[in-house]
Amino acid sequence: MTPAEKAARIGEQLDALYPKPPIPLDHTDPFTLLIAVMLSAQTTDKKVNQVTPALFSEGPTPAAMAALSVERILTLIKEVGLAPTKAKNVKRTAELLVERHAGEVPQTLDELEALPGVGHKTAQVVMAQAFEIPAFPVDTHIHRLAERWGLSSGKNVETTEKDLKAVFPEDTWIRRHLQIIYFGREHCPAQRHDPQVCPICSWAAPPKDDSESETTASKDVKTSKNAKDAKDAKTSKNAKASKDTKASKGTKTSKDASATKASKDPKASKDASATKASKDAKASKDAKASKDAKASKDASTTKASKAAKAEKGRAS
Repeated sequence: MTPAEKAARIGEQLDALYPKPPIPLDHTDPFTLLIAVMLSAQTTDKKVNQVTPALFSEGPTPAAMAALSVERILTLIKEVGLAPTKAKNVKRTAELLVERHAGEVPQTLDELEALPGVGHKTAQVVMAQAFEIPAFPVDTHIHRLAERWGLSSGKNVETTEKDLKAVFPEDTWIRRHLQIIYFGREHCPAQRHDPQVCPICSWAAPPKDDSESETTASKDVKTSKNAKDAKDAKTSKNAKASKDTKASKGTKTSKDASATKASKDPKASKDASATKASKDAKASKDAKASKDAKASKDASTTKASKAAKAEKGRAS
């Protein structure tokens, strides 16, 4: 199957799924579409649609938007990503539309891309959706699916845009852009995608060659190894932490034991001192009693001796 034949079959499926794909960003004219697309960078369409009603209420035209301060615009769009930078770009773009284009949105790529915050994709979206000028803006969904379906190498968005324009007829570019975006969101996500159940990938995705399979297997092995290393490292770290905790507890226990011993030692020493003092007092008391008894005995002996001597003298 040639790329053109594959693109034709893909186109038939997309037309069946999305006959009239709506523009996902709410707007009322080319100016409000331009601002909405500028705000959508790194932000969901849903979030943009939540903040633009208040913004467009105060700045419905380039002149009215240019009259708002950057601070006021920032307050109105603060919930979108990169709000500070976008607020400055929105105000300056509105001023340039008034200054250079009489308050109108230009319809050429060069003029659109000269506006602050307006890149190649934004410019093409405005040309296609606001003015129905054939263009094929490439976002992340389109870039991913074009490679999956084998319609482009996926080298970069410029290559993808060129390749898609070559295989899809020009009069289908505008709706194909929206159809592929919706299909990517609903059937072909970036992660956890099963090609076998995808309505288009199941037949359109090119088969992987051996080198690709080996590369994928090598990546899986490497990923598994990295996961195992990370797990081992974590286990080792936890074991070390447990060991350190145990050692810390052991040190604390030893320290507590020492403190308890130290606490007991002063008490034991105090009790020993008190016991010794009691013993010394008792010994002193006993020694005094013994001395007093001896003195009393000596006194009695002396008295008896004197009495005997006196008796002897009387007898003479």
